[in-house]
Amino acid sequence: MEKFFINLCLILISVSTGYYSYSYFNGKLAAIGLFISGASFGMFIMFLKLKSKNEKLNTYKRELEKESVSSDEAEARVKVLESKIKVLEKALENSLNK
Repeated sequence: MEKFFINLCLILISVSTGYYSYSYFNGKLAAIGLFISGASFGMFIMFLKLKSKNEKLNTYKRELEKESVSSDEAEARVKVLESKIKVLEKALENSLNK
């Protein structure tokens, strides 16, 4: 909901800036109005790009964390199995010696 509100505010700001700069600045100052409206629209587009980039980066970080946790878990399983094998080998050796 917060993202939608921010996007809506940015769209309204860029549209209102374009409208007011077009209606207020006439003649020689029309270039300034076009610059202001273009800059506000450019900021809106860059905000959307940065937001989508950050979302992709966060999902990639979560995937890396999941992979590292699963690899740590697999390593722990291997260590447990190795220790069980050592215990079983020791027990077999003890039973064969008796």
